[in-house]
Amino acid sequence: MFKVGEFATLAHVSKRLLRYYDEIGLLSPSHTDRFNGYRYYSAEQLAHLNRILVLKDLGLSLDQVRRLLNDDVSTDEMQGMLLLRKAEIEQQLRAETQRIRQIEARLGALRNAENKQPLDVVIKQVSEQSALAVKHVFETFETAVVTQQHIRTALPERGVGYGMCYLVCHDDEIVLRNMTLEMGCLIEAPDHEVVVLANGLRLSLRVLPAVSLMATTVIAGSLEMIHAGYSQLGLWIRHNGYRMAGLPREITLRTSHSYTGDDMLTELQIPVEPVQV
Repeated sequence: MFKVGEFATLAHVSKRLLRYYDEIGLLSPSHTDRFNGYRYYSAEQLAHLNRILVLKDLGLSLDQVRRLLNDDVSTDEMQGMLLLRKAEIEQQLRAETQRIRQIEARLGALRNAENKQPLDVVIKQVSEQSALAVKHVFETFETAVVTQQHIRTALPERGVGYGMCYLVCHDDEIVLRNMTLEMGCLIEAPDHEVVVLANGLRLSLRVLPAVSLMATTVIAGSLEMIHAGYSQLGLWIRHNGYRMAGLPREITLRTSHSYTGDDMLTELQIPVEPVQV
């Protein structure tokens, strides 16, 4: 038998919490000395308390905990519930990490605008280019990065000249999930057989049309930095007497080695035309 303080120490909880659980009938001492009023908990009650704490960690209310305990939930069921909760928390952490990167990208854009730091933009002509590509709806940017990593390793080793990877977003607005992306690899050949990637997607031949005026700039970093770069490039286009004249392209100058894409180096390309005054 353990006194309240001893039991609280073993269970890593406060005496106040044990007192509260006793008051609401969730976990009461197994014995109370009728002479001195000391309350005692049994060793077996540690397992019962741990079940309560596990269910609380799952985000359940005390009423829900009481009902589950009355239903005698098995250890296997609790492990399954904990694993599910763990997966939910990990997803929340990924979402919050993505929000942090978005905030950092916006802060960088604000600092650049405040300091009047000029964007390094080059207007150039882009010739018609052959490419091996796939158009697909990617659930997240991370899955798109993985596919982009697969493309280079899936290309057959032969005399065809493979160039840089590229990406075109076909969504009408910026989205962070379920993105319709066209991605592939530029090639120096008029023909090429279909290439099947590890995830089952298929690269087939297509032609990127020539663009007489392409506004370009290079961005280092993840998707959030790319989005901020598009905003800055769009402002540059407007302030310099141009307007967009087609779908933007992204040329991967350095492929990412992490799922976040933080180490990417990307050239943003936006077809433009002069605004007629």
